[in-house]
Amino acid sequence: MDDDASKADPTADFNKIDLSQLQGFSFGTQWAKDKEAPSQGRDHSDRPHRDDRGSGPGAPDRRDRRAFRKPAGDGPAAAPSRDGQGERGPRRDTGEYAAPRRSGPGMERQERQDRGPYDSPYFNAVFFPEDTSFNALVKTIRSSARTIELFEIARTVLGKPDRFVVVVTRKPRAAAAPEAAPQPIHVSVPDGVPFETEEAAISHVMGTFLGNFFDRAEVEVEPPKGNFLVINKCGVTGELLGPPNYHRYNQMVQLHYAAKVSRMPFEAFRARIETVRDPEVVNQWLEKMKKVTRYTYKAPVAEGQSAPAFDSLEDARAHLLAQARDTVVKPVESARFHGKALDTMPRGEILMAIEGAYERQLRFPLDTANQLRGRLRREHFTIFKKGSKGVSYVCAVKRKFRIPGQVFGESIGSLISFIEEHPLVKAGELASRMLGINAPAEGASVTPEQREKIMRMQGDLIWLVREGYVTEFIDGGLYAPPAMVEARKKEVEAEENDPENFPEAPRAPESRVRAPESQADSAAADAPPAAEAPDIAEPPAPVPAAPEVSSEADLPPVA
Repeated sequence: MDDDASKADPTADFNKIDLSQLQGFSFGTQWAKDKEAPSQGRDHSDRPHRDDRGSGPGAPDRRDRRAFRKPAGDGPAAAPSRDGQGERGPRRDTGEYAAPRRSGPGMERQERQDRGPYDSPYFNAVFFPEDTSFNALVKTIRSSARTIELFEIARTVLGKPDRFVVVVTRKPRAAAAPEAAPQPIHVSVPDGVPFETEEAAISHVMGTFLGNFFDRAEVEVEPPKGNFLVINKCGVTGELLGPPNYHRYNQMVQLHYAAKVSRMPFEAFRARIETVRDPEVVNQWLEKMKKVTRYTYKAPVAEGQSAPAFDSLEDARAHLLAQARDTVVKPVESARFHGKALDTMPRGEILMAIEGAYERQLRFPLDTANQLRGRLRREHFTIFKKGSKGVSYVCAVKRKFRIPGQVFGESIGSLISFIEEHPLVKAGELASRMLGINAPAEGASVTPEQREKIMRMQGDLIWLVREGYVTEFIDGGLYAPPAMVEARKKEVEAEENDPENFPEAPRAPESRVRAPESQADSAAADAPPAAEAPDIAEPPAPVPAAPEVSSEADLPPVA
């Protein structure tokens, strides 16, 4: 032990277990409140009616860039939106009578609570910890030696989309057609996002990752030749679409619809197309057609050959699917993708299924906790249950139980006896309650003799916690199980269930932990615990206190 460290004033940092080695891992979920749209007092006339958002024949799948929804902050978590407009729409047709919608924000909240999270009849969604964030979490729990509820760790993993991955599968078919082959899920290869149909996945790739496959450039070409007397114009945007007798007219209408007005029904869009019979407008369109976007395929070609180039997006799309379909879309039985992709997923049944499953896990994260249990065991963490209630706890330290007559050093014996007699006494209260010394933070002065006592007690506590004789919870509460006979001691140390129904461990409402900000901090987090001492011994030399638990910070981006 460093001599300078042992001489330092311990009272300023007394009993501040080091949880500064992780960014953003809050052992308690805290959401920012989503804005609730009031149902009265606001003119919604500028919003598109939900009936105006359908798609007509042949229209490409629409995409909604609304972010992955977290539950609202008021009351139980709010249910996910089903109509893409912020409030959840009615359930899919179940044959049940739908009561008239009541107005008022309070009524809307009550209706959301009554309905509960959406349960998709078509898809299942499960959440797993993302590797980088999970490894950072493991470092924090291990370095702190504190004991944490498994459910709180699960809620921490679910706290931000970049901390988990999602696995989506189709639910089994109805018993009426069990012999039918299961439908696959179609995955966008560049980002792993799942879709219900292959066409939807292809449209997503062409709209988002076109640059991965083609170089684009504006080029001059000959204008179309023909007898064009009228030009059709979009009644929504005012752009010239082209003459209806032009051979690419239907294709140009589809592309314009997908790019500019896809939120309204296709038939409504076509009904608003205007016909203009004016030579000047015809000439404007011909001038416009002199410039086209040329798509040059990026795939390598044989020496002496030029890369294929296309003057229409449809031709480029057809070539890509014919030559490299497996780089665009693939069918899978289960789709696994990063939680960050939820922010860009188009609105649809799969996203609704994920949001419903996510909200249920926030309320009771049993499935996520079970996914974590196996991974934590493989990291050699101790997982045990609290007596008859069965609440699971996690700690990097293997618990040890004393036997009657087991002797410790005098200061350690006094400390463990005090903790046993005062279950869940806070570590920060030991100086005043056990030693009768007020901490400097309370405005009291400390003599050198008192400082030495505090240092000794601090070293004893760290040793007891890291050896497993004392359990320290995330809120700083301490618990020392009573001594037991040797045979029982060996039996319970091999069990998962705790032999004692120890007092309820209160959860710290504002417990927060922080990630390492530098390699030096990471090295400190990985520092080995104090050397193991025999049962009959003086404790190791006092060690300096670790920094106190600090406020929540964001995780670093996932690689």
